[in-house]
Amino acid sequence: MVIADADLHALDDAVNRALRTRDPGGLHLLGWGEVSLVVGWPSDAPAVACKRLPPFRSRTHFDTYADSVRAYITALHEGGVGVLDTDIRCVERHDGTTIGYHAQPLVPTDELGTEVLRSSDPDPAHPLLGAIADAVARVTTDRLGVDAQLSNWVWRDGHALQLDLTTPIMLDAGLRPTFELDPFLRSIPAMVRPMMHREMRKFMNRYLTPRTCFVDFVSNLPKEGLASWVPAALDAVNARVETPITESEAAEYHAQDVKLWPLVLRLQRAEAWWQRAVRRRTYEFLLREHSTYAVS
Repeated sequence: MVIADADLHALDDAVNRALRTRDPGGLHLLGWGEVSLVVGWPSDAPAVACKRLPPFRSRTHFDTYADSVRAYITALHEGGVGVLDTDIRCVERHDGTTIGYHAQPLVPTDELGTEVLRSSDPDPAHPLLGAIADAVARVTTDRLGVDAQLSNWVWRDGHALQLDLTTPIMLDAGLRPTFELDPFLRSIPAMVRPMMHREMRKFMNRYLTPRTCFVDFVSNLPKEGLASWVPAALDAVNARVETPITESEAAEYHAQDVKLWPLVLRLQRAEAWWQRAVRRRTYEFLLREHSTYAVS
């Protein structure tokens, strides 16, 4: 168990307080992506990193999601991809809804993939590049993928471990996601959710072939301040694909994300205003100050 029950409930209370007051100052924020923030606990001396999931309609709905994540972890292990120890936990509310959390041991900064490359000179033979590329090539199928962005990896004892399991990239026999997208889409206005649901299903497809996964990996390096690593990363991944990826292809791909994710954040802020000002409800999502793509 990564986090004790008492600590999980204390963390949930702190997050709920931040949501009600719209003041995250009492939380120890470790980082953020485009979907969720990472909170360290305990706040004064974090030992655990937690991602809060959106509310699920019931414990049954959460359990279905958790089963999907566990099946995904198993599939990654079977495909030879290491995964950081992850606790999938929940807190049930009096109204029947359930809040989920992914809890992981706090990773030393120097083991984070971004910091490993940041502290090294660009080199296509860097073992982390090779480990990520090999992991993607081994595990990716038309029904199983991995978000290979550098920020999703831990480099420990010569092994690359995946830490982003929030949205399991796995399809069922009907080529549908094995988990419900709807809870995650409640952060945006209802009128655009059907369109975004279709887009997110398309978005997952980018991780279902090694080549498109590699394009995503390379294109996101500038976002992490690692543009100087793009040529080396291209050399590493192109050794594992039939059709080479070019810098211009990666740049064009990155430009699409620069358009998409700041737009999603604007939609989230609109929904937050609607829930708070009009419906007089708590907006159930912790929003970052800006999209990570807005400053890349």
